[in-house]
Amino acid sequence: MNSPLEGRKVRLRGLRGLGFLAVALMLVVAAPLAGQATEDQARKTADAAISRLRSPYCPGLMLEVCPSSPAEALRDSIRVMAAQGRSAEAIVEDVLARHGEEWRAVPKRSGAGLLAWLILPLALVVGGLVLWGRVKVMRSQGPAPAAVGGAMSEEERTRLAAALREFETAEQAV
Repeated sequence: MNSPLEGRKVRLRGLRGLGFLAVALMLVVAAPLAGQATEDQARKTADAAISRLRSPYCPGLMLEVCPSSPAEALRDSIRVMAAQGRSAEAIVEDVLARHGEEWRAVPKRSGAGLLAWLILPLALVVGGLVLWGRVKVMRSQGPAPAAVGGAMSEEERTRLAAALREFETAEQAV
């Protein structure tokens, strides 16, 4: 017959069924969100790889701005590689292996590429030292001779007046 224990079992089965339904519903809702995070990460990886490459189809342009259809196909293949889980560095190396090292937009930080990273800072330091040395030499020579006396000779005054008249005549003619 109907005992109070059997009624409890039925209610527990019903609650267990609702619990399974709630978990299944959460998984269905969470699956697209997990896929969204993966898609965002793949897009960021693809964009990072694309920004490190120059276009083999539009010389002088970066791959990200090249308007040609082969460049669009290359960008699509890079996006597919990123969606497959490859890193940006692996994608860049794969593209360079197929198209050539000259399409690398940013030089490597090793070997000959290291020289490209060091030239600009070294040039700035050397230029700064040369400028500092030149200023030091100029200061040690003292002020210019005209500034020492403070007064102009009669010959300098005559030349200055002639130059000013010539300048004013040229200005009035215009």
